[in-house]
Amino acid sequence: MRGYIGASVQTLTPELAEAMKLKGQPTGALVGEVVPKSPSEKAGMKTGDVITAVNGKKISDARELRLMIGSMAPGIKVQIEVNREGQSKNINVELAEMPPGEAEQGAETTPEESAQPEKATVFGGVAVADVTDDIRTALNLSKDIKGAVIAEIDSDSPAAKAGLREGDVIQEVNKQPVRNAKELVAISKKLKPNEKILIRVWSQGRSGFVALEPK
Repeated sequence: MRGYIGASVQTLTPELAEAMKLKGQPTGALVGEVVPKSPSEKAGMKTGDVITAVNGKKISDARELRLMIGSMAPGIKVQIEVNREGQSKNINVELAEMPPGEAEQGAETTPEESAQPEKATVFGGVAVADVTDDIRTALNLSKDIKGAVIAEIDSDSPAAKAGLREGDVIQEVNKQPVRNAKELVAISKKLKPNEKILIRVWSQGRSGFVALEPK
């Protein structure tokens, strides 16, 4: 029986902290997705929250959070401290049971393996990175999903307005498969400036298409 809060988290990097204007918050676990009907959602956790402590114990990265929550029993109430847009908030979450198949495969990774992937910017305001093992674990991606993961997105960008969000994996652009961030950048440079871009994206457990109106 392992505790479960139902939030996909990634380690908050200095780049992410800067992009989120959380200058004084160098560490923590950034919530990339909150599972519907999960303990996190019920407690009011939001995407973009940075989990900084559990029961007063500081959290420095995503792995630490997963290990800590996973070692607790379902049914326990925990106090999770989050940084939301620069404000500190306490959220009380009652742990559920880890659903089958959600075992945290990434729990054994060593810190060296979770080196932050390089980021590159495409489509005006979308920072993408390669899909690392850590990201696979955090987003619950199967091995056959390849592409470039959206690490940060400018909320005013055409991509955000088209419905793309952090944690989405861009798999194809105009029917061309994308295997990593570098390929995506190469493809994006060849796009004609005023044509709509068809993007196939894996988001929240399924793949779908998004038509993007470039700036």
